[in-house]
Amino acid sequence: MNEATSRALLYGGALAVLGGIAAWWANTDKEADVVTLLSGANAQLQMAHAMPSFDLEGVPLDSRDALIATAIDQLERVERVQPGMAVTAEFRGFAHMLHGEFREAAACYEQARACEDCGDEQRDVLAFNQARMLAKAGEGVRALEVFAANKDALDDRYGHQRVVEEAAILSELGRQDEVLSRLQQLLGDEHAPPVARLQAGRLLLDAGHDGLAEIAFDGARQALPIADYYYARLKLRAGDVDTCLESLTRVVDARPAEVRRLVTRDAGAWSDVRDERIQRLLDLQLASPGR
Repeated sequence: MNEATSRALLYGGALAVLGGIAAWWANTDKEADVVTLLSGANAQLQMAHAMPSFDLEGVPLDSRDALIATAIDQLERVERVQPGMAVTAEFRGFAHMLHGEFREAAACYEQARACEDCGDEQRDVLAFNQARMLAKAGEGVRALEVFAANKDALDDRYGHQRVVEEAAILSELGRQDEVLSRLQQLLGDEHAPPVARLQAGRLLLDAGHDGLAEIAFDGARQALPIADYYYARLKLRAGDVDTCLESLTRVVDARPAEVRRLVTRDAGAWSDVRDERIQRLLDLQLASPGR
């Protein structure tokens, strides 16, 4: 999945309702400032989300744990003043996710969806998050059941995203025929957005369906420069080093920091490079300071 899209959906439902809560709370006599507490909890969780879980020696980061603990304390204070809010349950799920407690996170998202104040769009985001956490917990079948149960509602806003995420879960379950069927259907849909095509291409590339992956990346490259990175990998695997170099150069110019991260992550895919031009470009990327 594209990381930016994943984060946009993940926890987005809770953030969208904070403004509405502020308007409601301004007309109440409650002493505690619920909006301040929720905004503070969100800020703490987002900072923890941006930090690694461990330092370079593999020791858990106390500062990260402290941020999460502070957020949980703020959420508990909200619960004492105004119990049963969907946003509070959603942020509790966020905290569990940051601790790697994926089943607990999924349970919180399910709880948030059942809250009376949960709006339709927030409920859709929560369904995605619940399914994702179940998949991370090794419960892919249950994750697919969540998507199936909410299919009609999800498809009004996020139909293509649902297809991609189901395909990723099916791939983890080894159900490759179903993966291929879903992604072929998506690629044949002229309304599929570039980000969905990029995500589909990544799954197809990993599964060895290079022809379909090329179609997917071609449909995304104009709108999403990072698609050229995956296109370059595809062309390298096909032995087309000139096209690989052209695409890699283009994406390095457009997204240097992101390419640097991906090259480090995908070191195995680039380990057999023999072309000096590509190797020099990769070496320059890895030697560049972070931005």
